[in-house]
Amino acid sequence: MRCDCYVVRRSFPTHALPAMVSVVTKSSSRHPIPLDKALRLLRSRVIALLLNLNGAKLRGMVLRGGSVYAFFALMLGGFYDKPWELVEVASRMSFTIVRAIAAYVARGCKPLYPGWTLPFEVTRAVIRCSMSVYGDRLLVPSNAQFVRTQSEWVGTALGFLSSWQMGTKTEAFHHNGLEHMWVRNAKRSVTPNTRRFVVLYYHGGGFAVLSPRMYIHFANEMQTRIAKMLHEQLGDHEDDTSIQVEILLANYRKLPEYQYPVPPEDAYKMYEYLLHVEKVSPNQIVLAGDSAGGSLAMSTLIRIRDQQPTQPLGAFLSCPFVDLEVGGDERRVPHCLIGDKASDAIYTAYHPRNGPPSTWGDASPVHCDLQGLPPVYIQAAELDYILPHAQNLYAKAKADGLTDWTLDVHKEVPHVFTTFPTSIIRAADKGLDDMARFAATQFADSIRRPQCA
Repeated sequence: MRCDCYVVRRSFPTHALPAMVSVVTKSSSRHPIPLDKALRLLRSRVIALLLNLNGAKLRGMVLRGGSVYAFFALMLGGFYDKPWELVEVASRMSFTIVRAIAAYVARGCKPLYPGWTLPFEVTRAVIRCSMSVYGDRLLVPSNAQFVRTQSEWVGTALGFLSSWQMGTKTEAFHHNGLEHMWVRNAKRSVTPNTRRFVVLYYHGGGFAVLSPRMYIHFANEMQTRIAKMLHEQLGDHEDDTSIQVEILLANYRKLPEYQYPVPPEDAYKMYEYLLHVEKVSPNQIVLAGDSAGGSLAMSTLIRIRDQQPTQPLGAFLSCPFVDLEVGGDERRVPHCLIGDKASDAIYTAYHPRNGPPSTWGDASPVHCDLQGLPPVYIQAAELDYILPHAQNLYAKAKADGLTDWTLDVHKEVPHVFTTFPTSIIRAADKGLDDMARFAATQFADSIRRPQCA
């Protein structure tokens, strides 16, 4: 068989490559040639294409490729260890997005649940994939720090827009070597005559990631709703012009650098900060938190009861992580955010589960004595990976004789659904209102209650 030789020239037209590949394929079907010769022929055409690229085109390709890589590195920095792993992570996430959109279209462009939207479905799918497949990587120190920093950038930007829209202001300050955030009404200033009512909030993130800044938008929602409901509850019987509702987004040292008992110790120090530095009375404070932050709020309540003469007004918890004895199974809750890899890594890193649960201290508040604690509103989600935590906490409170605790399970929503914008999950609106109403009621009752001299 005669073998023709091909000369590679710089003037080879790039648009001819598809045609050349087609010719090779067709000619091979008429006169079969060895595979190695076909590959050499195709390789020569590819080399010709590369030689035809001038410097400007090559720089453009590198710039575009680098920009795409940088974008995915910024978005997915907490889920890979080596640079080349980013390609696999980005591919999997892209497939997850396409699959979520395809499922939405296949349902006739109807959401999976009535209160959901397509943006929320896509967001939930991406978070679930990352937690299920790569969740354990969040406990790598460099990855955890990256996600914390990333949440600070994103939270600052979104918080600025949210504060402008809702008429609030933020103020950062440092205490215990950490940055914390105040969220207040921008139109009211704090004076010696101001009656300050504070929600001390501990953010979630598996004790490892996120930051107070990521919760500025959430805090704006809570501050606005609580202030409005407090005004409605007081009516014309109280002058509320001197009342200021504030949210303190408290920070704490995190996994994997700092294990239990450091996070709850930091949480308790922020309560002491309110008492001794800000001079806020316990009857003007409500504690709160979501997920891991809910655990810290519970730990703080228990420590206050054991160490302080007066307790705060109460606490509201969103999907609290409070029972180290209860594991999870992501197959049981396919539409939640949390996955087994993330959950297992958090359980292992936060506190060893050796010995009887009664020896775990307030790392597992469900196994603590809850007698004598103030009212607590527990908000749970039907589709939550850790729904049993909330149910077990409420059952333990009832067993300990507490009659002023409430368990409110919201239907067809996943873990910490109220931390998402109400524009993408409408059920969050009611969840925010329910938590705000609890806090406003505690504040209103405190105002009406006769004060001891």
